[in-house]
Amino acid sequence: MGERQVIERTPNLPATVESLTRDLCALGVRPGAVVLVHASLRALGWVCGGPVAVIGALEAVVGPSGTLVMPAHSGQLTDPRDWRLPPVPEAWKPLIRAAMPAYDPRSTPTRGVGVIAEAFRAWPGTVRSVHPHVSFAAHGPEARAVCGGHALEFGLGERSPVARIYDLDGLVLLLGVGFASNTSLHLAEYRADYPGKRTIAQGAPVLRDGRREWVTFSDLAISSDDFEELGVAFGSVPGRVTTGRVGAGAAMLMRQRDLVDFGVRWMEAHRGTPRTGDGITVRAAQAADRAEWADLRQALWPGTTAAELGAELDALLVDPRAATFVAAASPGRLRGFAEVALRDEAEGCATHPVGYLEGWYVSPEFRGRGVGRRLAAAGEAWARERGCTEMASDTTPEYPDSPAAHAAAGYERVQVTVHFRKDLVPQQKSHGKLPANED
Repeated sequence: MGERQVIERTPNLPATVESLTRDLCALGVRPGAVVLVHASLRALGWVCGGPVAVIGALEAVVGPSGTLVMPAHSGQLTDPRDWRLPPVPEAWKPLIRAAMPAYDPRSTPTRGVGVIAEAFRAWPGTVRSVHPHVSFAAHGPEARAVCGGHALEFGLGERSPVARIYDLDGLVLLLGVGFASNTSLHLAEYRADYPGKRTIAQGAPVLRDGRREWVTFSDLAISSDDFEELGVAFGSVPGRVTTGRVGAGAAMLMRQRDLVDFGVRWMEAHRGTPRTGDGITVRAAQAADRAEWADLRQALWPGTTAAELGAELDALLVDPRAATFVAAASPGRLRGFAEVALRDEAEGCATHPVGYLEGWYVSPEFRGRGVGRRLAAAGEAWARERGCTEMASDTTPEYPDSPAAHAAAGYERVQVTVHFRKDLVPQQKSHGKLPANED
């Protein structure tokens, strides 16, 4: 997203240190807290002062007795054998291992964690841990307790900053990002017992006695592929995740211990099992689905009558500017649906036409399995084929689980009340182990 687009999608006035401070207080961030922050600057809209303003607001809220923590990862120092986006020629790899500059907590830049975290790494008084791949930076009274003793092996496990935040009963704050960015869930990976869990060898250049040395060490083969799905399940219980707006972006605040403990249980129950929702197929709705579809819609909109629903369903099936997708179990009944339509305009969206999620529902017993995300993705694909570059959706306070579900599906909150949007043609993102320089 370019600077012009960020300005266009910023409602009313730009964010400032003062307004961000108010938003963070309203979300529930309190003085004295230990807070692990994952943030996207662009998702917050246009911010006067950029990352410096965001850090200033965070420090103002937690105060001198609080401690801020951010990832300071440096995936550019991983073994080039693992580089996939893009890979490098095989003949280059020995030279890269021999010449790659050693990790230095003072000077090695971050990669893939955003400009706010990179600015925080160099913030006066910030402490950074010593891991060459997955270091963290911290500022405040507990900074050294969080970052000290970061072990080289199993870098996001029991001897890591995320485990120390757990010990301190800290918070996790997601600013404009979803659960895929939530590194605390990697601690749950280390603690959970699930099929396919394995140890791998890693390598990195480090300084030992002032001399550069390439070292190898053991680590867990980690994956964040199911973190969004896990996040939806975690947020489905009221009170676990506090949602709100910070700047123009969606924000989520949660207690890290609750998240990690839930993550362990969820991974042990779901990892290594089919991720398709017990044989569920997502497809376009058919006239034969009418009765079951109506039952699901009444669960979402209980005030509607069978006659009203029947008329709406018949109209949707023949409307060229609308589509409905259902999650069908085989054998069995429908487990969810998503209704999408084309709109000529939508609040908070910069391009037109806009795809709009009119209704989106999954039966409670099938939530947390990725069914909702697959339904939303089907609607998004339909809208993209019709020239839409943005997707929008609304919700109301009647559906407290909806903000977390939208965030897990990649939607950003663009209004303090109920409005969400998502780019259907996102810019290419970095995924960590990349050899090329990052803008």
